[in-house]
Amino acid sequence: MQLIDVPIEVQSKKDRVEFFVFGDTHIGARNCAEKPMRTQVQEILRHANKPNTHVRVFYGGDTCDYVKPGDIKRFHINCLADWLVKGTPDEIRKRLSSVCTHQLRRALEIFKPLKPYSIGALEGNHEYSIFKYSNFDMQEAFCEGMGVRDLSDECIMRVKFAYRSKKGGKAQTRVLNIYAQHGHGGGRTAGAEPNHLTRLRDEWEDADVVLRGHSHTGCILEPKPISFIPSAGKLPEEMRLRYRYAANWGCWKYSHSLGPSSYESRAAYPGRAMTTIKIVVWPFWNTKRNGHYIGQPKIEMRKYPLI
Repeated sequence: MQLIDVPIEVQSKKDRVEFFVFGDTHIGARNCAEKPMRTQVQEILRHANKPNTHVRVFYGGDTCDYVKPGDIKRFHINCLADWLVKGTPDEIRKRLSSVCTHQLRRALEIFKPLKPYSIGALEGNHEYSIFKYSNFDMQEAFCEGMGVRDLSDECIMRVKFAYRSKKGGKAQTRVLNIYAQHGHGGGRTAGAEPNHLTRLRDEWEDADVVLRGHSHTGCILEPKPISFIPSAGKLPEEMRLRYRYAANWGCWKYSHSLGPSSYESRAAYPGRAMTTIKIVVWPFWNTKRNGHYIGQPKIEMRKYPLI
């Protein structure tokens, strides 16, 4: 468990902040959606250059597949990405003698353009397994390579927004708490992921946004409204509201891909929608909407197809 402050200063009350997640990317697996991933990186860079827009990125774990030849239960040569087995015999032997190292290098090459906007990386079960059984701390190596905080397998990010008027004076502030974990457990039924997320949101009641991954199932719950009154001052004419959000960021692996059997096809996993999520926040949006005062920044949870 880690706690992290994420300070963001905006220049206008119209500014928005977009949080992107790369979770369960499984770089190095044959059915990894690497091309859309690279396109998404470029899309984020375009967003970062838009006026009144700020971008932040974090990584949700299982960044690389990290399944090496010595893993008798999970390794199969046909499950490796094509780039691992292309080239001269010497080049192929070199990669196969250190599969995890080359997957890590590939991940750092893909995400390097996002270093200025990256805030941290969660540890997934694949990072944990390679560390536990093979004594390779790929999580530490990835975090060092990206220059980000190692968030362990769960974290709370306290995002502290600040706005200072051009006239000077004391800065206005807003706070958004994001709880995130890599996740555990699966479930093949339609209700499995909503149930996971509902339990998680109920446990972390102080979080405005709750995120998880692992199951490869993209899902965004309907916001949960919380009615309250301020603890000091005059009673308001109407109850105040805050909303609590929860989502699973999905994955970057094709459920069905042409070629040899995959981990997913052998287990007969149901097809997963190729989607990803982002959180869009307007920290200093007018707090009165539809006649009700909202006691938090304006938040939108967005899910959209991989490019």
